[in-house]
Amino acid sequence: MAELPFNPKNLDSNDKLIYDTLVEKRKSVGAPFDGPYAALMNHPELCQKVEALGYYLKFQGHLPRNIYQFVVLSVAQSTKAVFEWTDHVDHALAAGVPEIVIDTLKTQGLSNQQFPEPYHLAAQVLNAALVWKNIPIEVQSEAIKAYGIYGYVELVVLSGFYQMFSAINQGFDVSLRAKGGQHNFHEIPKK
Repeated sequence: MAELPFNPKNLDSNDKLIYDTLVEKRKSVGAPFDGPYAALMNHPELCQKVEALGYYLKFQGHLPRNIYQFVVLSVAQSTKAVFEWTDHVDHALAAGVPEIVIDTLKTQGLSNQQFPEPYHLAAQVLNAALVWKNIPIEVQSEAIKAYGIYGYVELVVLSGFYQMFSAINQGFDVSLRAKGGQHNFHEIPKK
């Protein structure tokens, strides 16, 4: 499959304004505008709406950064989304996710693992959400205690958001080349 091409020079003036605004918005917080967002710019209004949700979850949300990054890596590993995995490993380490937790996710996946807290609780939520099952009431109650209702809702939404990004990255063959990586789906071992 070929990458979905995008060239900002081909945008009309309205779409160029959307593009320039999104690039500046992300640049202001030190985030690039690349990867799936470049592919989505083939539909600028949709890209704008997806980016607004992503920006909120990443920069304005209520989840602790380490839990946010644990969720992203969990979804990336579960969906074999190499771009997201590669894009977020360093962020996860910087947010304080222990290397052993990242290695366990990479090599063994999320299911049936005994992660240390605070990751175990997030894993319990994800073990239901990622297979589209109801989250057990006791897990929901614990997660609301730990993250607050906003954080809990964001955790579930974040898992769906990154499942969507996995579909975008894999469906449009979003490349790692822009990040200096190789497009190699063997980087995340299959269980």
